[in-house]
Amino acid sequence: MDDMTKVHELRADAPTSDRARLVTGRQKLLGAAQKGSARGMRLDWRVAAAGGAATVVTLAVTVAMLVGGDGPGRGVQPAGPDLTSATALLEQAADVVSQQPEPHPRDGQWVYLKTAQCRSGASDAAPDAEPEVSEEWVRYDSPVREDDTDGDTEPSQRRLYRLLASLPDDPAGIRKQAADMFPMDEDTGLTREQAETFALLATLDEAYPVHPQGMARLYRALAADPGIEVVPHLVKDPMGHDAVAVYPDLGSKAVQRQEYLLDPATFQYRGTQSVAVRDLEEDHEDGSPAGRSHKKGEVTFCEMKMTQSLVDRDGEKP
Repeated sequence: MDDMTKVHELRADAPTSDRARLVTGRQKLLGAAQKGSARGMRLDWRVAAAGGAATVVTLAVTVAMLVGGDGPGRGVQPAGPDLTSATALLEQAADVVSQQPEPHPRDGQWVYLKTAQCRSGASDAAPDAEPEVSEEWVRYDSPVREDDTDGDTEPSQRRLYRLLASLPDDPAGIRKQAADMFPMDEDTGLTREQAETFALLATLDEAYPVHPQGMARLYRALAADPGIEVVPHLVKDPMGHDAVAVYPDLGSKAVQRQEYLLDPATFQYRGTQSVAVRDLEEDHEDGSPAGRSHKKGEVTFCEMKMTQSLVDRDGEKP
């Protein structure tokens, strides 16, 4: 259990969010970024909050949230993150995570995830809404998510763990395997290279438990990706903690930036946040005003991992 859990202990009894309700707020950035406005910000990636409860339909939109550890990271502790470039930072991250212990998950175990989801901006309905805390459990070797023939294309946590464990050393091979795991619809407006970048980030986002050597190879593939940038200073995540922020560069037309947040000491994945890169008004999918406006630099959406752990039974807490 980490310090983010302690911060929100008073909200520990908050009811579990319905998956459909989580879906509607999830991962709005890509459509808005491609169109240069806030119109169509809700995208059709069904990604709920848990380690396999994150439902992946396609990489039709940007992806976000699930790696990390069962507690404070162990292994090499660097003096500080190298923020001179995304390449330097992600190579450093690879060196650190490669020395973390292997979790050795077992069939029949469950992944527990406690998540905080937030949405900021001027709104008559909820001008100062607190992050919504939810808890979810998903079976590590979920039979439904092991089988792609039933129409559910969401990979199980076991498949993701095995994917990490089997990744090759070359970045091109890793990009191909990630893209095969997280395919993309043709109408996203992304180039093939951008789609592969988002597939890498989807793997970072969804994989738990984490194979340390595999995650190191994934970080090195991201380090070799020219489409990845790093914020050149530590940022404050929505929970008030220092974090390293990396993001895919979608060019000057983007109105929001999707940041993937890493612990600055352990480089474990914490979650994702969308940040307005200029003032914007948010619209519904039909073009009608949503009643929310955002200032440049404001966090418009977040989904933060508070606690994530392997447990032996459904409903068990670490």
